[in-house]
Amino acid sequence: MTGNSPAQSGLLPENGRFFSDTDNGTGKERNMDPEVKSTALKTSKREEEAYLARTLEVVHDNVENYGREVARMQANIDEMLEHYHDNDAEVYTILNNTITLHDHMKRALARNEKAMKKPYFGRIVFRDEALNKTESLYIGRGGISKDTTHWMVVDWRAPVANAYYENGLGKCSYPAPDSGHNALKRIKIDLKMKRTYEIEDGKLLDYYDSEVVTNDELLTKYLAKNKQAVLGEIIATIQKEQNDIIRKTPHHNVIVQGVAGSGKTTVAMHRISYILYNYQERFRPDDFYIVGSNRILLNYITGVLPDLDVYGIRQMTMEQLFVRLLYEDWDEKKYRIRETDKLGKTGCVRGTSQWYGELADYCRRLEWEVIPRETIYLNPRQFVEGLRDGKAGVYDETEGKPANPKDLVELMSRDAVERYIRQNPTISVQSKIDMLNERLLNKVKEEFLGKGVKYTESERKAITRAYRSRYGARVWKRSIYDIYRDFLTKQAAKGYEVEIPEKEFDVYDLAALAYIYKRIKETEVISEAHHVVIDEAQDFGMMAYCVLKYCIRECTYTIMGDVSQNIHFGYGLNDWEELKELLLPDPQDSFGVLKKSYRNTVEISEFATNILHHGRFSSYPVEPIIRHGDPVKVSEVTDTALLMKNAAKVCKDWQAKGFDTIAVVCRNREKAAAAARELEKYIPIVESDLEKAEFSSGIMVLPVEYTKGLEFDAVLILDPTREEYPVDDGHAKLLYVAATRALHELCVLHQGNLTGLIADPLPADAARKNGGRNLPEQAGQAPGVPPKDKLRKPASAGTVPRKRISIVRNTGLEEKQQANTGLAEGQQRNPARPSASSPEKRESGSISNASVRSLPDTGRKASAGIQNNGSTNGSLRPPYSIPKAPVRPAASKNTGRIDFGDMPATEKLRPAGHSRIDLAVRWVNKRPDGLYLQSRYGVLRLSPVGSAIVRVTFTKGMQLAEETNPNIAVRRIEKSWKYKEMGNVVEMTTDELCLQVDKATGAIRYLTRDKNLLLSERSKESRQIESGSGPVNRAWLFLDWPKGEALYGLGAGDKPGIKLRGTARYISHDGGNELPLLLSDNGYGILVATNKPVICCDISVYGSYLCAEDEQQLDYYFIGGKKQVTIMNAYAYLCGRL
Repeated sequence: MTGNSPAQSGLLPENGRFFSDTDNGTGKERNMDPEVKSTALKTSKREEEAYLARTLEVVHDNVENYGREVARMQANIDEMLEHYHDNDAEVYTILNNTITLHDHMKRALARNEKAMKKPYFGRIVFRDEALNKTESLYIGRGGISKDTTHWMVVDWRAPVANAYYENGLGKCSYPAPDSGHNALKRIKIDLKMKRTYEIEDGKLLDYYDSEVVTNDELLTKYLAKNKQAVLGEIIATIQKEQNDIIRKTPHHNVIVQGVAGSGKTTVAMHRISYILYNYQERFRPDDFYIVGSNRILLNYITGVLPDLDVYGIRQMTMEQLFVRLLYEDWDEKKYRIRETDKLGKTGCVRGTSQWYGELADYCRRLEWEVIPRETIYLNPRQFVEGLRDGKAGVYDETEGKPANPKDLVELMSRDAVERYIRQNPTISVQSKIDMLNERLLNKVKEEFLGKGVKYTESERKAITRAYRSRYGARVWKRSIYDIYRDFLTKQAAKGYEVEIPEKEFDVYDLAALAYIYKRIKETEVISEAHHVVIDEAQDFGMMAYCVLKYCIRECTYTIMGDVSQNIHFGYGLNDWEELKELLLPDPQDSFGVLKKSYRNTVEISEFATNILHHGRFSSYPVEPIIRHGDPVKVSEVTDTALLMKNAAKVCKDWQAKGFDTIAVVCRNREKAAAAARELEKYIPIVESDLEKAEFSSGIMVLPVEYTKGLEFDAVLILDPTREEYPVDDGHAKLLYVAATRALHELCVLHQGNLTGLIADPLPADAARKNGGRNLPEQAGQAPGVPPKDKLRKPASAGTVPRKRISIVRNTGLEEKQQANTGLAEGQQRNPARPSASSPEKRESGSISNASVRSLPDTGRKASAGIQNNGSTNGSLRPPYSIPKAPVRPAASKNTGRIDFGDMPATEKLRPAGHSRIDLAVRWVNKRPDGLYLQSRYGVLRLSPVGSAIVRVTFTKGMQLAEETNPNIAVRRIEKSWKYKEMGNVVEMTTDELCLQVDKATGAIRYLTRDKNLLLSERSKESRQIESGSGPVNRAWLFLDWPKGEALYGLGAGDKPGIKLRGTARYISHDGGNELPLLLSDNGYGILVATNKPVICCDISVYGSYLCAEDEQQLDYYFIGGKKQVTIMNAYAYLCGRL
């Protein structure tokens, strides 16, 4: 058996634990497969081959059994269809059930047939701590069992399989759904082994034992395959950061920023499969919508989902989703959808959240105008039964005369109506009208009941007829299209440049119409999706998301995108801030970043990144998997005929290499159609009609916007001219998308008028940005968020040579090696780096160690020598002068010198990959030199030096180095301190400070004696020691700095200090005896006791931390003080200057 549902397979018992050898936690022995038990800790290839053979026997038996069942059911269906009659309800019910079961069996048969080639890809051996049992589980695309109790392979979606993707060896845990709750609980295990298998056509080729899922060697081997082969290995090669997103609870919203090639679409599809497997009670296939940017991408997703055991998911473009939300008001014979690439300038206006606000205000005013709000009275004298001119009836006795107030009965007050309208903003206008009419009739009935003898039956009927529609008719009469056109007319009168559509509507027209329908006309609330997955989310403006959130309310979202690939740059998303504010209001909602690119070779990645650097925007950094390939080829031809002939030759050569999927990318639809017609003269082309084209093997000719979300073995960018791709932010992103579609090879063919995004050298300021890498260039600026101030002009007007890309006519081995591996030792890597004597003006002030003694005690919370330059960051209002940090180039690896204030290279801003760091406190010991706290990872010592100074030392392992930095003059230990253990906290107190250590995480909270928080370490893995993982050892301290807190680095001698929020800088002093000092306006400072380079980073993409290079031990002094002059004096005291 294979591929059963979790309920059938037993992989989701109510505990969330997978039991292969006990009966659902009862402790009774269960029939654990003896083959599994005997191979629990065996590792030889012969034994692995034997287990594979036994597994394949089970799969083969399952194929035969399922095949027989499928044939038998088909025969039953044929027989029932032959004898079925419309009036035979019993046969109809049996037929329906049989067809459903037959479909299920056919899918199971198909899964088993695929499992014959590769039944599993991984294995874990662990000890379940609660059960005190050792488990050995093989993990595959689907579960495989002999029967309901003997499992050979566990489904990758089962909770226990998460240990394979997430954890390193040792004690750890995996999350499992908590029965009856929307939360996850952790199952504790001790992971003994993790193994990945390379199996092809039922043969074991090799296997790897590793701390991480698929080591670099295996991952690179998979990625080197062609596109179709790579798809088959996706489940086996899911990485930890991808797995974290896949397995997040579907009960909360998730936004994911993923660089090109990070697997966003793949992660989204696997997430759907995971949710359907583990949350069947809440989510069914028809509860999902997948929203993509174009039909080709959606068809590609349709083809892949069945391989993940997902069927029946509804997929649509954003335009189609809004059409769906128009229900009966959309007439496809009368109206048409306008393509997004034809939006023009009006999209820049109509795609924003501001436009949504304008539309909401318009509808609010319309509601106020349409619904009567005056107080409604009943005058009984207007409804009197009697005779008039000999005719019986109900007549108005007032004869138009003013009513006597004493005769009036108040039914609905103006205040009540207005209050109801205001208190129900999510209810449509028509629903409010219906509800107000219903309330009014109830008031009338109350009047009848209160004075039952007063009104005759005829009078009651007359009164009911008169009041039943006082607030409006039961059906909305006015067309929503007329309302929208009226809105646009009013917007045009305000000065907005808009077109008023008649029959053709683009995505933002449709969004507005869907909002108007929901806000004005809707009376019956139709349940739509429970979970919406949006791929290539950056292509849609905030208008679309605001409308979606309003129209589909009982729903959660998985949003995948890359703001660096926003091809609709006028109205798409250039950053995530507004969307996060809209969709992530709950603390359980999450924002994730996928930084690693698994798609491109290093050569393609560098070529594409250089294109981005022609833009004036910051982007999220890309970490390519180190997989080298051929250089990017840029070739020039003389005329169009030769261009097409050469393009055909390039594609033929690629096919000869075994590349299955090839894309020829053009600027727009017209160019793609023309190129396809010409290329067909030389080579076969896959369907070129964009309304019929399907993603498949062969050569596709596509406009660049239709390649979004897709990837190909090889890509040819055809004649990218300066006119089609001018050098600006939007077109840089557009060409970047084209370049990053290629898995293995990329070629550019042009006719001499090559776009400056490729041909021109990089601007000087782009080359200086972190040594030519993509790091936010302004302090406090998130990637993709445009700076509020004007862009700073470069120090010099020149340009620097960009890294050479191999061009067909002049490629040399020496040049290629230089481009790929860097310059020779001793050469200057960045010629734009200013020298120490550069005339470039310093934007800095005067905080330095020399000023310690002369600082006046102003009695204010002043920064010693720091001026805010008008900023209101924190409460600093000092009378001194120091400004923002000077913008410096990245520190050169080759000069050997790192100056205070230099920007670190990007590769230094993140720690190396590592297994799980367990900092949980195992024991606590008070000694004469401080308080020792031991964890599995290392030992932490807290040594009070004074009442407001604590030395914090941490090292990996069991033994601290005893030496103290020679620049520290103080060796004393404060006597009056104490500690206590309170539940999950170890607390140390001095006369002025209180340090609390969380036993579960090892993180420290630094507080005043009065328990006012000064600083917190990051709650998860707050410290890390790197050793042997790179050219230098590094010690990391991860901190949690709240918004609004100001941080400064202390300069040395005559060097000015620098601001540290939102940036990454070296705060150490090369070649001197000065120790680094971080100064906060929140009442503390941190002196790092090292003469080695120290980085202070506060960039959201990388984290907030201090990092000491070439150190195997963290050693710093935490200094508390209400006034910064106090902290400065304490610094001087520790360094022997007072």
